Amino acid sequence: MGVMSRDRTAAAVVVFVALTLTGCSNSDEPEVPVVPTESSASRGSGETDDAVAEPTPSPTSTTGVPELCEELATAGDVAQILEVPMRGQTRRIYNDDHLEESGRTGRLTCRYGVRSAPDTPSPGNRPSAPARQPRIPLEFSVSGYVDAEVAAGRITSTVDAAQAAGTTVKAQSVAGRDGFLLSDKEDVSFIVADDIRTYVVTLAHRVVPRKAERVVLLAMAEHLLGIPSSTASAQA
Repeated sequence: MGVMSRDRTAAAVVVFVALTLTGCSNSDEPEVPVVPTESSASRGSGETDDAVAEPTPSPTSTTGVPELCEELATAGDVAQILEVPMRGQTRRIYNDDHLEESGRTGRLTCRYGVRSAPDTPSPGNRPSAPARQPRIPLEFSVSGYVDAEVAAGRITSTVDAAQAAGTTVKAQSVAGRDGFLLSDKEDVSFIVADDIRTYVVTLAHRVVPRKAERVVLLAMAEHLLGIPSSTASAQA
């Protein structure tokens, strides 16, 4: 009889302690209901969390080039590289047409310091002469191609055409990449291929002092290629 009494007492203590812990849990830490997520409830067994979290492909996955100028260089980046005031607008030209003949998959052109052409009044009823387009202080273009060999070939053909037109051509490497400086009486350009892309940076004369043109072009190319300036300049 004494044993049964002790057993009942122990059982009562266990029940009391359990009820006490339950009450504390409900008041201090409210239970959070489990809500099914897409990864556990709505997907089939063959899909994984990584497949759902995969981001939407960007335009660069099909054209090989960015879609926006800011992805390569902001107006602030340009001003810092030029170290001169840049007045005017920034204009973007984007072309995602796949040109099978040349192998080009897309091209982004960015122009900085663009000013509107002035209106030329027409004397009497005679048609006015077309206004001369204002020069573009700085422009860069990046083009994507089907493979690196085609991209390198475009640089070669551009150099050949420039030499045939009387443009001054000078070899100029940047960070181990073979490029060229092309100069005429209007502007000076630097062209280079990097994997499946080609880059063309064109600077109008008199935007910066003549001795600084090469430095500015290479600094701009380094920025577009994503190369630290100190590394690229040392190999220029």
